[in-house]
Amino acid sequence: MKETPLVVGRSSDCEMRLLNRAVSRLHCRLWKDASGYWLRDLNSTNKTYLNDRSVVESRIKDGDLIMVGGTVMQFYERADAAADGVSSTTGAVELGGADILTGLPTRRVFDDDVDREIARCRRHGRAFVLAIVDIDGLDKINQRFGKTSGDDVVRQISRMIRAGLRLEDLAARVGGDEIGILLTEVGAEHGVPILQSIRSAVSNSDFTANGQSFKASVSVGASVWDASINNRAELVSRALGSLKKARDGGRNQVICG
Repeated sequence: MKETPLVVGRSSDCEMRLLNRAVSRLHCRLWKDASGYWLRDLNSTNKTYLNDRSVVESRIKDGDLIMVGGTVMQFYERADAAADGVSSTTGAVELGGADILTGLPTRRVFDDDVDREIARCRRHGRAFVLAIVDIDGLDKINQRFGKTSGDDVVRQISRMIRAGLRLEDLAARVGGDEIGILLTEVGAEHGVPILQSIRSAVSNSDFTANGQSFKASVSVGASVWDASINNRAELVSRALGSLKKARDGGRNQVICG
């Protein structure tokens, strides 16, 4: 954990951002002073829990479990901790419900949210879009510049995806080079432009590694849920089918089917 306060929440201003509807915009703060490490709840809606007990402010120590809106994090101190703002040389927070490289929710969280969205939309007769974003040629980037640079590309693209979504949407890391996206309350007409905007932002950005500048791109496969789709597996299968078409068609494009 950084020497300066680390704020956890759903807002883009937070050092650790958790895109989980149960997390408040500014949920809690962690910091270090001369006496040790501290945790304070920031008047969150669903409270902050330390070792299964709700707290307003409390000291934290090695092995303590912090729960923020259903995401479980473990705090510890170690000399070699490092994860892009999630940890530093003095302490670390490991996420049980978020990917430690990107800070995005994990596949388990994503799957749970998709299942809930299917149930909700089936009840109310609404639609939503599920998309899988694949980082084109990540293996070649790793080979050319090294795994550390490849990880940095994953982090940067994850941030672009997160920045391109509405507050009510969800992005999660569902594979090594794949990000899952859930666009609520939209069909293809409004969902595809959001995905195209993300694709364009990535392809128009410059990435740098070892003093060299290079380009990256993403391929996106999407599917719109409707009542004819029985479950998450079927919906994901359709999105993956669209992703295959995007890859086979030259990459750096969005296919919704």
